[in-house]
This record gives sequence, structure tokens and C-alpha cells, in this order.
Amino acid sequence: SRVRDSAAKAVGKLGKAAATKEFLAQLAKLLADSDWCVRSSAIKVVGNLGQAAAKKEILAQLAKLLANSDWCVRSSAVEAVGNLAMA
Repeated sequence: SRVRDSAAKAVGKLGKAAATKEFLAQLAKLLADSDWCVRSSAIKVVGNLGQAAAKKEILAQLAKLLANSDWCVRSSAVEAVGNLAMA
């Protein structure tokens, strides 16, 4: 999980350049990861990418995360959705 978490953070540092089809597909997988820390990092990346990340598979995962049992994940998901709307 530490590797997946680091990968999510590294993608986030790439900025809008990371909004390729391939990166977004992997990011969607990280949003569904079993580790809450990985999910939380991936959510923050989505929020940082803004509208560039507003793709069907990303939005579907965010919708699921809004109902996550972990408050930290839910909070991050709400923030990411807000960032998508404002971008």
C-alpha cells in the first residue's frame, strides 16, 4: 500500500500532464483501493487535476467514496468534487 500511495502522490505532482487516458484509468483503480490511505491520496490527486480528471470512471468512483465508511475518505471526496466543479 505504501507503494500505491507514493504512486498516487507522484502522479499528483505531474499536474495536468497526468490527465492522460492511461493515468486516469490507473487513478480510478487507486480510488477503489482497499487501503484508505491510498484512496485518500488518489482523491487528492483528482481534486488537484480539476476538470481534467472529470471522466466517467473517476466520477463513478468519487460517487462511491462520498458514502465511504471512513470520514477522512468522505471528506477528501467532498473536497475533490468541489475542486472539479470549480476548475
